[in-house]
Amino acid sequence: MSRNVKNKDFWENMDVIGTQDQEKPITNNYEKYLYNLALAYQQKKKKEIKAVKVFGCGTGRELFEINNTFKPLYIKGTDISENMITGCNKNIKKWNIDKVVETEVVAAEQFATEKTFNIVTIMTSMLTYVPNKNDRKTIFNISYNILESNGVLIGVVHNQVGKFNKTLYFKLRNIFSPFIKGKPGDRKSGFKGFKVPAYYFTKKELIKELQEANFKNIDVFSLEDYANRMNFKYNRKTGDNNLLFFATK
Repeated sequence: MSRNVKNKDFWENMDVIGTQDQEKPITNNYEKYLYNLALAYQQKKKKEIKAVKVFGCGTGRELFEINNTFKPLYIKGTDISENMITGCNKNIKKWNIDKVVETEVVAAEQFATEKTFNIVTIMTSMLTYVPNKNDRKTIFNISYNILESNGVLIGVVHNQVGKFNKTLYFKLRNIFSPFIKGKPGDRKSGFKGFKVPAYYFTKKELIKELQEANFKNIDVFSLEDYANRMNFKYNRKTGDNNLLFFATK
């Protein structure tokens, strides 16, 4: 039987962390696509990428490729989990990027800095585990404020449209939303015997939240859309069909 836990407790659990920790850095093709979009935009604006902010860095899985793609002077990685950051610090030393990467244990909505960044990333569906809209609003506002002019925000969240059972679940929640508790996108997520509050987005919702934070040049697209752009087949009935987003300041 699954046990309900809070977000931080979930990500501090060593069994959960064991599913995330990677001795070798891994980058999904769609993540590399987002990195390249951000890089191309910065090059178009003739911006030198000096600093990158990574929200929800976990054990550092994406940091190696972020460093390789953007070649910044500085990367700031933060995560809500102390145990995740402990693993991250070990990994960045193993990957020889510890002189570029600085880490900190802090909730995304509490992150504060006077430093500005060229690129902010919110990958690994971190925002899915921020079910409260006001908290997400804070995170988007922080992301906007710490970006330099023409800075880029990229990220990934879970989608309400994908596998059949998931799609049907959210269709029914939207239809019966006047009669159910919470928002239609609310759902319990998690693994390793834990259930944690989560939020699954629609394209429309995600675009609206980005617009409310004053972002422009907003591009929200699913993994199915990404596959169409790259001319390969993707079956959203069997895939997670996550939503990817790109936006600028």
